[in-house]
Amino acid sequence: MNRPLLTPDLPPETFRAWYWLKKELQDFCSAQDWPTGGSKQDLTARVMAGLSAQPLPATASKVPKGAMPDNLTPQTVIGPGWRLNAALRGFFVAHTSTAFRFNQALRDLFKHPEGRTLGQALAVYQESCAQGVTPIQRQFQFNQHIRDHFAQHPGATRAQALQAWQAKRQTPQALVFSADSE
Repeated sequence: MNRPLLTPDLPPETFRAWYWLKKELQDFCSAQDWPTGGSKQDLTARVMAGLSAQPLPATASKVPKGAMPDNLTPQTVIGPGWRLNAALRGFFVAHTSTAFRFNQALRDLFKHPEGRTLGQALAVYQESCAQGVTPIQRQFQFNQHIRDHFAQHPGATRAQALQAWQAKRQTPQALVFSADSE
């Protein structure tokens, strides 16, 4: 079964059964004159609503970017609208290790910092790392596939993982990502 084209008359169930790139969702929304901003999850919800003849979900208003101080310390209060950027990465690398990566716990904290400090963010990060492997959200299916592929095939190469990903993308998600349903 070949993946269908993303068109306005595509049944919503068929749309949900397939993997779509964020760029494909943005292009489709643009062609429909719908907002193209937001996360892949936002775009998916927008397309599902449009295909189901439902009102489009309200788009989240952008939080104005907060001015980030030049000198970041554990006592620095996280401002509203801060982006996870190179300055913050530098702060976390200096206080953890060069292997630091922004994880879901930090992304969630920075969405709603509510007066927390960078020291508290460090504690959240360290606690989330101590808990082990965290689940990858649905919009990051490629990352989950790569993680799962190497867990199931320890000797596999990246090329083999990518080849398996291309094959998986051509299969309805209902069959492949059943444990990941929403």
